[in-house]
Amino acid sequence: MKAKKTLKETAVEWLYHDIEEGIYKPNAIVTEGEIVERYAMSKSPVREALIELCKDGVLKSIPRVGYQVVQISIKEILDLLEVRIDLETANLKRTAPKITEEDLRMLRSLETITNNTESRKVAVNWDRNTDFHIKLCELGGNAYLCDTIERALLKSRQYVAQYFHNAWNKNVESNGYFHRAVIDALEEQDVERALLMLQKDILNVREQIQENYFL
Repeated sequence: MKAKKTLKETAVEWLYHDIEEGIYKPNAIVTEGEIVERYAMSKSPVREALIELCKDGVLKSIPRVGYQVVQISIKEILDLLEVRIDLETANLKRTAPKITEEDLRMLRSLETITNNTESRKVAVNWDRNTDFHIKLCELGGNAYLCDTIERALLKSRQYVAQYFHNAWNKNVESNGYFHRAVIDALEEQDVERALLMLQKDILNVREQIQENYFL
C-alpha cells in the first residue's frame, strides 16, 4: 500500500490536473500566490511542487514573473509514446503467463471498464486510463518499472491537455474499449492479441492527434 500523499505531492497532482483540464494552457503564467490561494495551501508545499514541475519540464521559472506552462512538442509526444510501448508491452509479455482469474476480475472492476457515463472531462477519463495502465503494470511486481511508467503517464497529461481536448468526444479510448480488449485477450490466453491491443491503446493518442492537427 502506498503511503499517504504529502502536501507537495498533492499540489503536484492538482497542478497536473489543472494543466490537463486546460485551466492553465500552454505558455500561461502562474504564480506561487495564485496557487496558494487556489489550493488553500501554505507556501512551502506549493513552492516545492512548482520547483518539481520545473525539473520535470512541465513549468519554466521566469524570475520576477512566475512560472510558465511549457508547450510540449510533437516529437516529445512521439518519444514518450515510444517509451511507453516498449516498457508496457515488455512488462505485459513477461507478466501474462502469471496473471490469475482474480487479477482479471480486479482489472474488470476498474472504473475505466465499468463506468460508461457520458462524462467527457478529460481529467476524469485520463485518470481512469492511468489507473488501468498502472494496475496492469503492478501485476508484474516490478516496483521500479511501475514508478517509471507512472511518471511517463503523469508527463502524458501535458499532451492530453494541449492536443487531445478536441479529439476526446469521439475517441474510443474514453470508454475503455482497448482496455476491455486487453482483458478479453488475456482471459483467452491470447498474449499476442493482448499485446497488440495494449499497443493500439497507447498509439490511439497519436492517431487522434494526427487526425485533428495534421490532416
